Amino acid sequence: MRLTIFHKLFISLMLISMLMMVGMALLINNSFQNGFQSYLNQSEIERIESMAENISEYYSPKKGWRKLQQQPELWDKLLRNIGEHPRKPKDFSEMASRKTRSNYNRLESRLNLLDNSGRSIIGNRKNLNRLHANIQVTKVAITQNGQKIGWLSILQRENIKGHLAERFLRQQLDNFYWIAAWAALFSFIVAALLVRHFLKPLTSLHEAAKSLSNGNFDYQIEVKSKDELAELSLAFNLLTTTLKSQKLSREQWLSDISHELRTPIAVLLSEIEAIEDGIRQPEPKYIKSLHSQVITLTRLVDDLYSLSQSDSGVLIDTSHTVDITNIINNISNQNEVRLADKHIAIERLYNHNQPALLNADAKSLAQLIGNLFENSYRYTNQDGVIQINLQQTNDNILLTIEDSAPAVPDEALPKLFERLYRVDKSRSRANGGSGLGLSICQNIVNMHNGHISAQHSPLGGLKITISLPTKDS
Repeated sequence: MRLTIFHKLFISLMLISMLMMVGMALLINNSFQNGFQSYLNQSEIERIESMAENISEYYSPKKGWRKLQQQPELWDKLLRNIGEHPRKPKDFSEMASRKTRSNYNRLESRLNLLDNSGRSIIGNRKNLNRLHANIQVTKVAITQNGQKIGWLSILQRENIKGHLAERFLRQQLDNFYWIAAWAALFSFIVAALLVRHFLKPLTSLHEAAKSLSNGNFDYQIEVKSKDELAELSLAFNLLTTTLKSQKLSREQWLSDISHELRTPIAVLLSEIEAIEDGIRQPEPKYIKSLHSQVITLTRLVDDLYSLSQSDSGVLIDTSHTVDITNIINNISNQNEVRLADKHIAIERLYNHNQPALLNADAKSLAQLIGNLFENSYRYTNQDGVIQINLQQTNDNILLTIEDSAPAVPDEALPKLFERLYRVDKSRSRANGGSGLGLSICQNIVNMHNGHISAQHSPLGGLKITISLPTKDS
């Protein structure tokens, strides 16, 4: 049989409740018996102490306790003074011999008058010889004129025994059965309600998981408490929101990729069909156009591959010490000629002979800086300028690359690092841009535990700021 969490918690609460009830019943019963017997014993001692104050007048220094022995009615009078109703034997010897009819529950049968030497004067002497573990002897001194003249000895039980105990236990058990029955019913109802209340968030989580598996990313769990299950529900809600965002992003991503691939493929298809149909001859200018479209497709595929690699982090190895100044110098020299052809000047605002070391991946840093140079080259007008600055602190290296006009609209700044986003799609496509360069840059910076941002440049164009930690964290 499969036990659910509801059954397990319910059974656990019921077992705990039953064990507590049984344990409390046993402890209360034992405590009541001991306390009740202690109360009875103390009550008897107080009565014996009162009797000891009055019995001394029947003592004679010459005759001892003879007067009390010869007149049993005096002993009976003393017993009546403390609330006892003695039986009527003819003398003390007859009272002492009626052991078969003596009732141990009567104080009369357990009381003895002892002299100073401990010898029994009045009472059942044989009871003193039948002591066992449950019986204790309590003595109260009898004094006269400040001198001890004897003792009143009484036999007392430490625990309740006999018919009184049996009646008490039966009564307690009967009461306990009724109390246990009602307590069990109450525990059953309370346990069921508590378990149902505790498991309600899990039920909601189960329903939410089923809804999520069916593709419903709008399902949110209502959270009312602040416990661990509430935190789990909030985490699930966050997961649902994240999955929904990723789903929309993936759909947009696939749509953008298909759109980017559709344009060069359509151009290729139309030109090839024109050549096949004889509308155009395979002249060099048409072949060059086909080659250009193939290069565009190749660049887009390469950028997609680089982006996927940077997403997974397989290109990043930060275990080596790299001089970023040297990388910037090399890439600047590589781009200097073609930037000069477009009449774009490079201004280096840093000491290009001063090394700037950090733990990084040299290949990915070269790709990062190369992409930034490529972006400035494509989207900077002729007769423009590119400024490069590099600053180093104890913990970080700050790299800024900014260019001149044209500027980027304010609403476009937060979207520059989104995949396939381009401010002017027609102009970007004409310049051969795929819209993935800055996304790749952001991935590389993130894999180095750095930060990249875009702002307006005082030169009139775009300013890219990159902060990289000097040590791998």
